[in-house]
Amino acid sequence: MNRMVRALALAAPLVLGLAPPLPAALQLSTDRRSVFFGIMNLGEEKTLANSGTYHNEVTVSSDDGRLWYLKVSLIQPLSSGDSTIPLDAFAWQVTSTSGSGTLGQGNDPRAFQLTPDLVYISGPNESGGVPVQLQFRYQLHVPDAQASGVYQSAIRFTLSEVL
Repeated sequence: MNRMVRALALAAPLVLGLAPPLPAALQLSTDRRSVFFGIMNLGEEKTLANSGTYHNEVTVSSDDGRLWYLKVSLIQPLSSGDSTIPLDAFAWQVTSTSGSGTLGQGNDPRAFQLTPDLVYISGPNESGGVPVQLQFRYQLHVPDAQASGVYQSAIRFTLSEVL
């Protein structure tokens, strides 16, 4: 069985932004809320949930009747010059969804990866253009021996559908 996949990616620095215009059938957008942890101390852990239970929201939809997938990844590890924070110290978590599909990793925090990690698989009633909102929060633990600096990266959301 030969499957083709159409995909869009929304690459965003930790200040989430929008990619170029998307095809009409496949839509992906964020609320553009910055992912900024502020000044942190060695060994400290912070969770960003500025809206109570979540920090930012991603909205996805497809109106061409096909199953779709949302994935998330980091473009590169959090880095400052030559120093990086280990990937397992920075995590994402879906706290809520308006959809009836399947969360790929459940509701538990999951460490970011450099390869796309499955977030959500659309449900049967979500292929007709119904927007699905997914709310995310983020956690960061600064290792005890981490070099000081201003660490940056970019979060990428990828929306794909099977053709």
